[in-house]
Order: sequence, then structure tokens, then C-alpha cells
Amino acid sequence: MVDQGKTEWHIATNDGCHKHRTISKMSKARNIFKQDSVMVKLLGDKVVELKSFEPGDVVEGIVVSITPKEILLDVGAKSEGVVMSDELGDSEAAKNLKEGDFVLAYVMQAENDQGHIVLSFKRAQRERGWRDVEMAFKDGSVLQVTVLEYNKGGLLVDCMGLRGFVPLSHLDRVHFTEDMAKFAAGSEAELKESLKILAGKKLTVKVIEIDKEKNRLVLSEKDATSTYSTEVREEKLSQVKIGDELEGVVTGVMPFGLFVDMEGIEGLVHISEIAWEKVSHPGNYYTVGAPIKVKVIGVDDDSKKLALSVKQLMDNPWKTAEEKYPVGTKLKGKVSKIVPFGAFVTLEKGLDGLIHVSEATRPLEEGEEVEVTVTNVEGANQKLALSMREGVEPDKDAK
Repeated sequence: MVDQGKTEWHIATNDGCHKHRTISKMSKARNIFKQDSVMVKLLGDKVVELKSFEPGDVVEGIVVSITPKEILLDVGAKSEGVVMSDELGDSEAAKNLKEGDFVLAYVMQAENDQGHIVLSFKRAQRERGWRDVEMAFKDGSVLQVTVLEYNKGGLLVDCMGLRGFVPLSHLDRVHFTEDMAKFAAGSEAELKESLKILAGKKLTVKVIEIDKEKNRLVLSEKDATSTYSTEVREEKLSQVKIGDELEGVVTGVMPFGLFVDMEGIEGLVHISEIAWEKVSHPGNYYTVGAPIKVKVIGVDDDSKKLALSVKQLMDNPWKTAEEKYPVGTKLKGKVSKIVPFGAFVTLEKGLDGLIHVSEATRPLEEGEEVEVTVTNVEGANQKLALSMREGVEPDKDAK
């Protein structure tokens, strides 16, 4: 141990005995194993056992000297180890080293031209990382990782200084399934954008595959989250009925809808069930982590997931459409979408009518305001026909 500039050294002799000596000045540590050192003289003709190292070994040493270009370590060998500045690593711990600190280093070269053992902190950090993840894999313990970025098929994460990969199918935050992957095929850019929000987030994971030689480390968030065990999920799911109103958290935003977690129960709000109005992208309404209230509208027995709706907890504007917009009503609306057969016009939030091409008097553009007449309205079927023509006759099928 190091205390007030003193270092206690444990040196084994050839008769198996251990001698303990305290060196008052750290600089003497450099010469402690040399033939003319005080320690060797005290031991008489006893031979000091000095360690020898090979490239690839991971050693522990004590810092005896620090300069801008190098750090010298006493590793119990006949010569000191040297760590050049470019092999220090990026951690704050390496940058804040001081004399007397114990550190782990990786042997790059047994001896250089100056007789020093060439060491690396960078490689040591990496070796320690592999050792730790191998141990976690064997005993099934969980690890904390940081999301770096999205990569095709999953997330790249920092795991103890190593690059790990969490497949989308093993993410509880996104709940990505094989069927949904097929649904989102061809939308890689949108998927990447949706998952960008996870960058920097901490995930709790378990190691599910490791291959040091191939630099392969595969992790699972699902396997590490006991909340999502099959038993717990099925028990909670059995208590849910269609029509139930539940509160949850948005765990994924995809082009086709929202993934929601309700304390272990998973569900999907399809884009068509987010609002009564036309939704161009779910991300315009919710973000990952946002609280959400939903209504259960279906249960998938195979996937054990719920079909959910947000809009069914809101007033349906179509219920009162026939009363508010009877046939013959003249009003103004805004063009919301142009289609080959006409243009949709928003009369109020969640309620759009259609101007068929035969009922338009000129080309229209999205966003412009137009004057129209209601020619047909069917609240039950969510249909509302509009016309721009003057003196238009009501639709014969109008109710």
C-alpha cells in the first residue's frame, strides 16, 4: 500500500520466505530490485525472484514516474515498464494518474532498446473489458451499457469499453418483432431516425453471445429485464379485457405506429388509431418516454401483444357530423391532401371531406382555403362529399 509517499514491497526469496520493507522515497522504487540495492544487501546471498512477462500478459504495477511523453511502472521485473503517451487510453482515470497509483497494463513488448517492458493502458482496458463480459456471460449477471448509434438490425452500444450489439428483437424499449420488421421494410432511414433518440441512453443488458477472436459481443435488453419475463407478461395479459383503459409509456416510435409498455404488458397503437385526423407520422404526436393513455381494442393470442387506440378515448367528430354539416351547408375548409381522384378538405380536426375531381372548378393546392358545399354526409361510414360548383344539387343518395 502507498501512504504518504511510502511504499510497502513484498519480495519473495528462494527459500519461500517473504521480506517486507518500506522505502521512504518513491524514487528508490526504481532501484529496488537492482543488485546494488539496499534490499538485496539485506537479503544477503538470497536470490530475489523477479517476474518475467511475455507480450499479451496483463500486469499490475505502481506508477513511479510521470512525464508528458511517458509513464514508468514498477511491475516487479528486472526493469521498469514504460507506457508511451499514445498508449494511455481515453479514460479520465488514465489522465489523472499520479505517482504511487496502482494500475493495470498490457504487455506489448517484453523489452525495448532501452531495456524497458513496453506497456499499454488502452489494450489493458480492452482486456479487462473482455474478462468482465466473459464473467458476466458465465454467471448470467446484468451489465449497464450506453447506446452509441443505430446500426442496421439493432443498436451499437459501449459495454465496458467494448463495442456491443443489441439486435432490435432483443430491445424492450422498442419491442421490435419480426413481423414489424417486414412491415417497415424499405424504411431504413425512417427507422434510423426513430431510434436516434436512444443515443446516450443507458440500457441494462445480458450477454447472449461472445467471441473475442471475432470481436463479437451480442447483448439482450429483454433477457435482462425481469419485468418482461414470459410468466409475468402472461399473468398480467390474462387480466386485460377489450375496452380496458390503461396508462403506459411510449417505448418506440415507428413510421407505422407507437409501441407502448404498460408495466410489463406490450402493445401497439397503429398509426390509424393515434388520432381521428390523418396522421402523417406518429413522431409528430409522441416521443419515446412520453406518458400515454390508451384503450385496448384487441389481443393477439400468438404474439401476446395488445392492439391499442388513443383516438377512441377522444370524442369522435363523425358522431355529430350529420347534425353539424347537413346537406346543402356552405362553409370554408383547408385543403389537406391532393389525390388523383380529388382533394381532401379539413372542416375541423379529425373530420375531412372529399372534393371529387368532377366537383372541383380549378386545380387545388395543399394548404389553401376553399369554399365548398356539402353534397352528402354519412357519419357512420365517415364519408362527407363536397363540391366547389355553384348551384350544386345534393347527392341523390344523401340521407
